[in-house]
Amino acid sequence: MTDNVAALRHRTSGKSRNNPVQEKKQDVSALAEQRSGRSSRLFVFTVCLVFRLINAALTRTYDNPDEYWQAQEVAHRMVFGYGYVTWEWREKIRSYAHPLVFAAIYKLVAMLGLDDTNLLILAPRYFQACLAAVADYATYALAKRTIENNIAPYILFATLCSWFNFFMAARTLSNAMETVFTVLALNYWPFPGLVDISLDRRWQRHYRIALGLASVACILRPTNVLIWVFLGLQLLINSPQKRWAILFQTAMIGIVSLVCVILLDTRIYNGHWRAILSDPVVAPLRFFQVNVVASISLFYGTHPWHWYFSQGVPVMATTFLPVMMYGYYKLTQSEHRRQAKLYGQLVAWILLVYSLLSHKEFRFVFPILPLLLIFAAYGLSQLQGYKKSIIFGLIFTQFPMGIYLNLWHQRGVMDVMVWIKQQQPPLVGVLMPCHSTPWQSIVHNPKVDMWFLTCEPPLTHDPNYVDEADQFYANPARFLSQLTRPWPTHLVVFENLLHDPEVKQILDDGHYHICQRFFNTHFHDDKRRRGDVMVLCGGA
Repeated sequence: MTDNVAALRHRTSGKSRNNPVQEKKQDVSALAEQRSGRSSRLFVFTVCLVFRLINAALTRTYDNPDEYWQAQEVAHRMVFGYGYVTWEWREKIRSYAHPLVFAAIYKLVAMLGLDDTNLLILAPRYFQACLAAVADYATYALAKRTIENNIAPYILFATLCSWFNFFMAARTLSNAMETVFTVLALNYWPFPGLVDISLDRRWQRHYRIALGLASVACILRPTNVLIWVFLGLQLLINSPQKRWAILFQTAMIGIVSLVCVILLDTRIYNGHWRAILSDPVVAPLRFFQVNVVASISLFYGTHPWHWYFSQGVPVMATTFLPVMMYGYYKLTQSEHRRQAKLYGQLVAWILLVYSLLSHKEFRFVFPILPLLLIFAAYGLSQLQGYKKSIIFGLIFTQFPMGIYLNLWHQRGVMDVMVWIKQQQPPLVGVLMPCHSTPWQSIVHNPKVDMWFLTCEPPLTHDPNYVDEADQFYANPARFLSQLTRPWPTHLVVFENLLHDPEVKQILDDGHYHICQRFFNTHFHDDKRRRGDVMVLCGGA
């Protein structure tokens, strides 16, 4: 907006040079426009913030184990000294940069003496919702900057209406925070054709900001580097006169960021700074070696190569998909065709590279959703007929899906841990697929002894290896009859397990009875997770 005011003054300077009264009026008008712009931006961000806080209040379900086990559980152990950390942290393939954010939140809650209240559970969720509001506004600003101002109401509608945004916004997944920093970085990126870096003196400052934000995104999720490799090569190809400056800035920010994360992880993993020379921890490199080179990620499921094209993006977009495709087509026919093609190529690049990996998840491509929503917003802006009907159709399909998945689908696994927090039973056993529930980040009581069925991957590459959870589900009755763990006072199971007559008999012999049940979901593709969550009381 400051640049607009300066341009306005420049255009009118010739006419007003000899007319002080006219010049003063124009200055006042320009300043009023600037204040109006600030008020408008503040209003848009406030709308996003209020919406996402409501979004957080409506998020009561469990989506992915990483939401807790790779973030809040790790942070809880850092601050309170107890809880469970998964094999990734023992193998040092995860950076502490992400859980450290939530550790700071837990520390603040503890300092206030409120860690025994629900604030411990709610604070991370509401913090993430605030970051999501930043991402919403950044998506809005990116669309206006790179496309046109007329797209403003449509991109705001698209980003707030998207069921996938609504579903992910308040979840403490590293992918959600990665998306925030990605779209922020894109706002400062000097896109070829949009910014002439041979004339714009500010490009280096903006480029450094973009690289700094992009570095944080890459620290949170190393695979985020794919976005910046693509955009960086595009920038180098289209800016031959500034290549050395681009390479220097990139190397400088990249090296500083890498050194910072190595120092952070080495200090936390090894307990002292001296290990930076003898045993430095380069988590992104170890992550690549274990998950990609050693293919350990395949242990958690494989998908066909076309999954992101046939299921991933269509499910994330659902009813937005037709307007996304229409919007992209219209953009490529407009004066913004260069930017549209760049965005389209970036989306295709990410989907193609991720398609080469056998293990796939919706959340992995979350950072490209803002670009897809920009296509959808432009498509909506270009509709000539039935615009209101299509908008209402999007509202009545997107919101119900988001609200249902946030309020009801897989809610029981959350509610049962809150119940355990309140009841404080002495010994709890969880007979479910591993990481089906949160852990001490909800219960927050070291006196409650708990165990669950583990699913450590075959790090030794034993071809005959079967994890504990799979051993149990291969023959639940035999597993229970040979149980080496202490029989708990409370067992937590999915209802479907009790349909096995042999299991039911063993539990009856142990004097277990249903003392509490929680609705979990109306449907599930994993038969092991079907039915309500049952709490069985009894045992020794």
